[in-house]
Amino acid sequence: MANDSGDDVPLVEARDLAVRYPNGELALYNVSFTIKAPSFTAVIGPNGSGKSTLMKTILGLIHPTRGTVSVMGYDVVRESKEIRKLVRYVPQRDHIELSIPMRVKDIVLMGRLLKKPAPRFASSMDKKAAKEALARVNMLELWDRPFPELSGGQRQRVLVARALASSGPLLILDEPLAGTDAESQKLIVNALSDYQKNNNVSVIMVTHDLNPIHVLVQNVLLLRNTLLGVGTPCDVMDTELIKQVYGPTAQIVEHSGHKYCITHDSGVDRHD
Repeated sequence: MANDSGDDVPLVEARDLAVRYPNGELALYNVSFTIKAPSFTAVIGPNGSGKSTLMKTILGLIHPTRGTVSVMGYDVVRESKEIRKLVRYVPQRDHIELSIPMRVKDIVLMGRLLKKPAPRFASSMDKKAAKEALARVNMLELWDRPFPELSGGQRQRVLVARALASSGPLLILDEPLAGTDAESQKLIVNALSDYQKNNNVSVIMVTHDLNPIHVLVQNVLLLRNTLLGVGTPCDVMDTELIKQVYGPTAQIVEHSGHKYCITHDSGVDRHD
């Protein structure tokens, strides 16, 4: 059962966490951290470093091999249903079947309806929240557009809007900027920044490239199957640490008092 001590309960807490892939290979080991709310936290690391596995473990979709994880005091193994009521989730690859003729409004309203008991009908309040969320990512004019007709960047903006239209104090996004054009990246980042500042919500965002959200982030978890760094973006942007994680070609560039990381991963995965 969740701890009732209010602000003393961490947003997310992991203790000696280990998780295996289905093939038995260790995805994560010796991972311990505490995230306090409110927070905009980035989870970074190269491909195969366990970032998505960590998010699925936080959601209770994967069970730890060892250790514990809790979300707002709820244990991810025993109380995953309670956690999913608190969390809005944008997965790395959303498996919406594009052959089904769903419209943009249907996708965004799903964020509201899936948290309602059956039978699920969209109220005027649901539609208002969905339209406001679409407006945040400049997609309101496509309210009635068939979802499969959208570009990759537009689809991602709709999926972010679906999460914004939903409810819950924690928003988890797994690579929301991957495969998007520069305009979509900017709109998504701005929407998340504005929403997090003006609503009682925390954000955990997995990203290959910290640079587009650098100024928004308070905490960074640097993963390479174990936790190698934790702190502010500038704390984690240590040259030797980054080279250890991303390889000898990784570079740190300082500009206007901030440190930015240039890696092979970020160059490839931004798709600018």
